[in-house]
Amino acid sequence: MTTTEASGDSGLNKPKTILIADDSEMVRTMIRQALERDTEFAVCGEAVDGTDAVSKARELSPDMIILDVRMPGLNGIEVAGILRYALPKIRIVLVTMYAQDIERNLTSLFRIDAVLAKAGGLTELTAHVTSLMAEPVDSAIPDETLRI
Repeated sequence: MTTTEASGDSGLNKPKTILIADDSEMVRTMIRQALERDTEFAVCGEAVDGTDAVSKARELSPDMIILDVRMPGLNGIEVAGILRYALPKIRIVLVTMYAQDIERNLTSLFRIDAVLAKAGGLTELTAHVTSLMAEPVDSAIPDETLRI
């Protein structure tokens, strides 16, 4: 029996991973702590701006990215557009102070899984993350995203 077999870690029970992208270190820390405390998911990395988010997402291939809408460089919507095609199975959650202002057309165009208000708090965020991660990923690109 190998060490892997003895520990029961066959690789199949690997936790799903999340990348957090927000230009505020305090916000990233709060989200990380809430996810680590309230979910079974692993935070695989943090990004400080939009360009860093794209780079780290490509490098780490997380199951989900939590994106602040307003970041230096590329904003969260631009990052979502890039990642939707570079990593079609990634779950994309936008967080913003102004969730009601995000255009529905943009969220459907880039197949953003959720737009959450930061004012909703960490409990709402972790509940949405847990719910989204439980759903099967549909990597098919809907027809309407091809008609620009």
